Amino acid sequence: MRLSTFSKNVLQLSGSTAFAQLLPLLVAPVLTRLYTPAEFGTYYVFSSLVSMGSVLSTGRYEMAVMLPQKERVAATIFSTGLLLCSLIASLLALLFLFPAFRQMIADRTHLGLWLWFIPLAIWLQGSFNLLSYWHNRHKRFKAIAISKFVLSGSNAAGRLGLGFWKGGTGGLILGTLLAWLAAVGQFAFLLWKKDKKNWSGLSLQKIQKQAVKYRHFPLNMVPGSLFNKGSSDLPALLLNSFFLPGVAGWYGQMTAIIRRPIQVIGRSFEEVFRQAAAEEIHRHGHCRSLFRRSLKKLFLIGFLPFAFFAWVAPLLFAVVFGPEWETAGRYARIFALPFFLQFISAPLSSIFYLKERVGWYSRLEFFQLLLVVLALGLGKWVFQSADAAIYLLSASYTLGYLLRLGVLFKI
Repeated sequence: MRLSTFSKNVLQLSGSTAFAQLLPLLVAPVLTRLYTPAEFGTYYVFSSLVSMGSVLSTGRYEMAVMLPQKERVAATIFSTGLLLCSLIASLLALLFLFPAFRQMIADRTHLGLWLWFIPLAIWLQGSFNLLSYWHNRHKRFKAIAISKFVLSGSNAAGRLGLGFWKGGTGGLILGTLLAWLAAVGQFAFLLWKKDKKNWSGLSLQKIQKQAVKYRHFPLNMVPGSLFNKGSSDLPALLLNSFFLPGVAGWYGQMTAIIRRPIQVIGRSFEEVFRQAAAEEIHRHGHCRSLFRRSLKKLFLIGFLPFAFFAWVAPLLFAVVFGPEWETAGRYARIFALPFFLQFISAPLSSIFYLKERVGWYSRLEFFQLLLVVLALGLGKWVFQSADAAIYLLSASYTLGYLLRLGVLFKI
């Protein structure tokens, strides 16, 4: 009954989104029997390319939406990110019109005609990110929670329906696109209903002014975010290329399952911590007390669940998802420690841009990417073993997250 406003907002987001985040887990045992590990592997290649492209598409201007005190200035920054996102998605679609370029990408990813959906997926994900930060700025935590439910529910329904229709890899891709479209539509309707007045008087000159003022976000945060996405999404691409699509499928499904605790609690923490930290920094110039309290809470919340999951993961995956997915459970046991460290560090990483230390963020992400590439390279060319690559990859993430926590604490 004596919860602080911060904790109440975290619980509101966590409670409201818990069922939505459980939906992928509830339908996963069916999906793993409708789609093969190889089909999941090809889908995770598509997802990785879109994830990295969406970071580049907005120039990370969505992060700057939190900073101005004036609403019209924030709306102009939002428009800057949306315009850039639209231009980059359109440019990529034009590049796919050249057969040589399209064939080069298709040969390396095995995506075939599904390559044409990448520009649309990038635009949808970039737009969702911009809209999410806009509503976070206005403390619309209930709307953010609903959007996650819409995203999860639409994705689950689309994949199930297309899976029973024998959609193959296309069922996974189209289900995801329909989910992003539904979530973007919900967020856009809310913005139009409540905030459209903030866009009166918008002009290209104002957009250019804010783009220049906050240029350190694309200059510093884009490289760092690309390094971040590369370190998290590159393994699926390289495992698919170095070994077999099935290895990428096991790895991708493992990461999708083990990240659920991060999405249920960690991201709820992130939404609320970001807004509360921004207020404290405006008032005091720092948020030391809030940071330490949040770090302690995250550690206590996550330790026992991750330890238990590491113990039962191989058996759990085999029973729930089918015998051919036991390898994914073994991967989950290997990755329990680095994902626990990610659970702790990810919600607190807003400090990098709230304190405008984006240079440190970029350096850390570049170092993490180097460790990931080194781990996969050693696994392929030195040990010539997918298992060795997985163990080395886990060690690289563990080292990277420990270093990030140390830097965040110092900042």
